Amino acid sequence: MRGSIEALLKNYQVRKSQKEKAAFADWLETQLKEKGYGLTREKYSKEGTNLVVGDVKKASVVLAAHYDTQPNFFIPVLMGFSNWGFFLASQLAAMAPVLSMIGLQFALMRLFPANVFVAVLPLALLFAYGMQIMFGIANKHTANDNTSGVAALIAILEDLPEKDRDKVCAVFFDQEELGLVGSKQFFSRHKADVKDKPLMNFDCVSDGQTLTFVLKKKFRNSADCATLKVALEETVGKSEKGLKFLRAAFSPYMSDQLHFERGVGVVAAKKSPFGYYINRLHSKWDTKFDHENIELLKAAMLEMIHNM
Repeated sequence: MRGSIEALLKNYQVRKSQKEKAAFADWLETQLKEKGYGLTREKYSKEGTNLVVGDVKKASVVLAAHYDTQPNFFIPVLMGFSNWGFFLASQLAAMAPVLSMIGLQFALMRLFPANVFVAVLPLALLFAYGMQIMFGIANKHTANDNTSGVAALIAILEDLPEKDRDKVCAVFFDQEELGLVGSKQFFSRHKADVKDKPLMNFDCVSDGQTLTFVLKKKFRNSADCATLKVALEETVGKSEKGLKFLRAAFSPYMSDQLHFERGVGVVAAKKSPFGYYINRLHSKWDTKFDHENIELLKAAMLEMIHNM
């Protein structure tokens, strides 16, 4: 494993507080400076800062990954995304703790209608859990979500030939976990420059055997899609990893590519009878880091960029 990724996993896996994000940004700036890159910090609010490498106006492609990390949900999250039925079912399952507390609330109110404390207790627990999953204690294990996406961008930038560097703008988005905030702000600021450019978004790319690409229609109908597929066949296609292409309209992968007309979501997925999914998210079980996935994606992106 390359030294930069070892350092990332060892020292900068938690990037939730402003102090943690700033420490990561300082380290990233030092790492990239050694490779001849500059890092621009695009602050869009008191709490939000996107980290940008390269010139989005000149670039032919935008590569992205969110660098913020989430609170600990304690119960691992599973997200199905290759069809709407699986997606909705997985979202409902993720709400199981909330639904359980609501059910407990109604049950206690029927059993102890005159006991105010018993009636209020589930509501208090529900409020506490809601505050935890929104603003609470940081999840210390983020190997897949989304240290893996950050690692993929770093690997691509480190090995990108100098003659191809002007073709690329890399963006590390902030506040994805709060609702894709950083990518929305970046799109608003650079709308004219990104409108007709592909955006490859790497999110959860290290815990799955099938490298999956969720393609928006405008990207599928572009020459860049053909270039991407050729590059993937030359790299991932020659490995033991699976390769899957999905249509975004039927495959709701909720990540930062959603704001961009030619957005592509890149994810390492697992397969079930119900469709493709990712799991172990937002919990202490998010420890799986498959370096081969990172290297394969890097090789594919370098091939694609070279041929653009």
